[in-house]
Amino acid sequence: MKSLARNSLPLMLALLSLVGCGSEDLEVLVVQKGDVTLSIQTTGELSTEQTVELGPPAVKYSWQHKLSYLIPEGTWVEQGQKVMAFDAQQQYSRLRDLQNNLATEKQRLESQSLDNTQEKEQLELDIAEAKMELEKATLKASNVDNLMARIDVDKLKIDRQVAELNYRMAVARQNNRLEQMEVNREITHSEVQRLESELNEQLQAIQAMEVKAPRDGLVVYLPNNEGDKPAEGDQFSLIQKVVEIPDLNSLIIETTVDEQMAYKVQVGDKVEIRMDAIPERTFNGKVASMGRIVRVKSRREPSKVFDAIIELDDADSSVMRPGMAARLSIVQKVVSDAVSIPQHAIFYRDGAAFVRTTSLTGESEQSVTIAARQAGEAIVTEGLNNGDEVIL
Repeated sequence: MKSLARNSLPLMLALLSLVGCGSEDLEVLVVQKGDVTLSIQTTGELSTEQTVELGPPAVKYSWQHKLSYLIPEGTWVEQGQKVMAFDAQQQYSRLRDLQNNLATEKQRLESQSLDNTQEKEQLELDIAEAKMELEKATLKASNVDNLMARIDVDKLKIDRQVAELNYRMAVARQNNRLEQMEVNREITHSEVQRLESELNEQLQAIQAMEVKAPRDGLVVYLPNNEGDKPAEGDQFSLIQKVVEIPDLNSLIIETTVDEQMAYKVQVGDKVEIRMDAIPERTFNGKVASMGRIVRVKSRREPSKVFDAIIELDDADSSVMRPGMAARLSIVQKVVSDAVSIPQHAIFYRDGAAFVRTTSLTGESEQSVTIAARQAGEAIVTEGLNNGDEVIL
């Protein structure tokens, strides 16, 4: 970027006039001395320190989203207002499947509960019956006398042992079945909980397909790699961003400074700012930071530059918008009691600088002292007085 400088009040007050001199008209500058500002000129773009970028929501089983609604660019939105929406047909389809599966598992859980209740009752009856048979066999085996045959006594004892085994088997069968019932119930219950959780996630995913503003701000579209801005019907991956909502209370200007001039710029230097979109106003700021790495400005402009951030002292969010072009004058110093003259009006002899002046008595040469040069102009501090007419 070509570094320039900007004159202050003296150049603005200098009057160009046409003075008759014989048969030809001469263009002259009437000297009006004052403070001349030496500065480095560059351009930049309005941006923000804080901004929120919005894109497709991260939902399960979806990696591509179709944009179905997008609020117009430049709309001022309030927190919670819908900014964009994505097609949710896939989510609704999965939601229906989950609802059907959940209904099936809940029905299975209810059926298991009924079946388990009936089976528990039957197991209790089997145990009661086995216990009663054991009690009968025990009673018979205890009522033996010496008159009974040996074989009958042995049979009663065997009947009691069988009844006791049947009772133990009934108790063991009940315990095993109760454990199996509980395992089956837990499996079905876990499946119900899993489906309910996924169903809730799917409902949240459907809600997330409508993207709302996390804060108040202005909607700005983000172009893709080809420079195209988003539009309804476009497909977006999860990593892509569609819009941003900048914080207009943190406006800054992003700019660059030529490599050859960067050593002159210091953090804290004052900056005069003019916005192309607001030409009638001048804003003030200061250099907030200077980059430490030199880079090529762009493919079209291969010059070497340093990045810089300009902080605005009097930002006006009512008229300023991110992306606006800015013309910057980074103030270096102010030369007092000086005048700015186009360099082509100066000529040199024996290493000294002269200008031609005119008056009622005619033209004459006047030696001058040049304090600095900038943007095709020379800053003269000595040799000229207010009212002198310098021939250009």
